[in-house]
Amino acid sequence: MTLDEAIQQLHFSEAENDATESMSLESENAFEQHDAVHVLFDCGTSIQDEIAVHAWMIFATTANMSEMHRAFASQEHRKVLTGIGHLKLASKWIGSLPRIFSIILKSWQMKEKLPLEELHKLKELPVLEIRREYGIVLQECNSYKNTNPAQA
Repeated sequence: MTLDEAIQQLHFSEAENDATESMSLESENAFEQHDAVHVLFDCGTSIQDEIAVHAWMIFATTANMSEMHRAFASQEHRKVLTGIGHLKLASKWIGSLPRIFSIILKSWQMKEKLPLEELHKLKELPVLEIRREYGIVLQECNSYKNTNPAQA
């Protein structure tokens, strides 16, 4: 399965309504990169997995983090975070520290960082080939394990 097919399947399995229609091109690209990291690093959409995706993006990709922060500063994203609550979110981050340290170690073991600015090229390649080429070693993810479209 190509990365593009896996991202499409992720969108379908998450029953996402296409919020990208009203986004700027920069924000749309940032969300697409974020979704690619979900697929390539085998993470779901629980709070813990979203934290893991952010860690993977920082340590294992060439993502421009200032662009990512601008994209995720949308009103809708802030509303979701407010709904979770600052205290609960902080406790989830603290609880995720062992996983984050593991992500840091695994990212250091990669052959090279994943070039997300070349996502248009990566989307044409099979997910397993991308993982092999960049030395991506998967972690155990709780919420995504049974639904990851890239495992097919």
